[in-house]
Amino acid sequence: MTRVGVMDIEILRNIRDCNSTSRLTTDWRGDDLGQWRGVSCNADGHVTELFLMESGLTQLPEGFGRLLKLEKLWLSQNALRQLPADFGELHSLQALWLSDTLFKEVSQQVLQLTNLQQLYINLSPITSLPAGIASLGNLHWLDLSESLLASLPPEIGQLTNLRRLDLHSNKITHLPPEIGALTLVTRLSLHSNELVYLPPEIGRLTALTWLSLNCNHLRTVPREMGRLTNLTRISLHINRLISLPEELGQMTALESLAAFTNELPEISGRMLAGWHDMTRLCLWTNQITFLPAEIGCMQNLQELWLKENRLTSIPPEIGRCKLLKRMWLESNLLETLPEEVGDCVALQELYLDDNRLRSLPLSIASLPNLRKLFVGRNPQLFLPHAFAHLTSDTMHQDLAADFTMPAYSPMALSS
Repeated sequence: MTRVGVMDIEILRNIRDCNSTSRLTTDWRGDDLGQWRGVSCNADGHVTELFLMESGLTQLPEGFGRLLKLEKLWLSQNALRQLPADFGELHSLQALWLSDTLFKEVSQQVLQLTNLQQLYINLSPITSLPAGIASLGNLHWLDLSESLLASLPPEIGQLTNLRRLDLHSNKITHLPPEIGALTLVTRLSLHSNELVYLPPEIGRLTALTWLSLNCNHLRTVPREMGRLTNLTRISLHINRLISLPEELGQMTALESLAAFTNELPEISGRMLAGWHDMTRLCLWTNQITFLPAEIGCMQNLQELWLKENRLTSIPPEIGRCKLLKRMWLESNLLETLPEEVGDCVALQELYLDDNRLRSLPLSIASLPNLRKLFVGRNPQLFLPHAFAHLTSDTMHQDLAADFTMPAYSPMALSS
């Protein structure tokens, strides 16, 4: 073992000895670091990774900063409240996990780690982000989710190398205009906050492919968001939206939009015409009275969710949606459906419960792939015998379950 390797093992022994009730007392024994649980070294014996999640740590000793080759450090789920004074000397550190600890602020020592590429301080009691966050200009991924943040400092805009920013499940009421400087960010999570307003500068985040804004208090969104032409998925559900600007139709790469459980009275035809690549459109539980003919432009649409609106009709152009597999139209005010529904040859499931239907087009009975047809609670509906093999009276489905945000694991640093 090199001299530096000897120094590293002594530092690790100090960590073990000052946490006498931790699991390290049994995990770290002997003189071979390669056999110590959670420890990775390079060929020269330098410690490069420490996986210390949920290890029962209460403190880190002075001298920790002398782990000169440490690149990745997992400290999540420990009872740590502070870091040693020399922690900021870990100049090789690229990824740091401090999730689910007792830190109430981002410490000055962390702000000295100018080579960090990934920083995770989620699930923490942090209430504010210091202006000094600007010193971490090499960050690619910053996760501050599931904490107590009420706002962001303007200096957040200086993290211009960010690719991913997770801010969901906080108490943020507004975003600073400087957020628009994060032009390399591809994923931005802002769901489950207290946002009432979005700055128009959000339209400058043109690298975005994924944006979550659900579970806030938004009444509308800025028309500048139409510039987010690389966006493939946007979540706006469970807000208080009363309108969506038609400029959102410029988001021509959109594949999925969720805007259910809002107060939308209409949906723009210009928007629908621009969303020709969309496969899933979810607008249930709104106040929509009219579906524009431009729905026929969405020829890649596979799922259309319009349950619990105020629709009285469906345009015949729906028949141009040849890939449509599932259509939810329950709890509307429909009295008829156009014959062209029978042109939706991929349709497998059609939900029509709780309407005012009197009849159905016979073309529906001839759909080659239709296997579920739900028509309950249409008291004046008469169905010819041709429909007998399709009908059913009951269905149970958790509509919200399909729209929980995908889980993610920490991004691995490239070697």
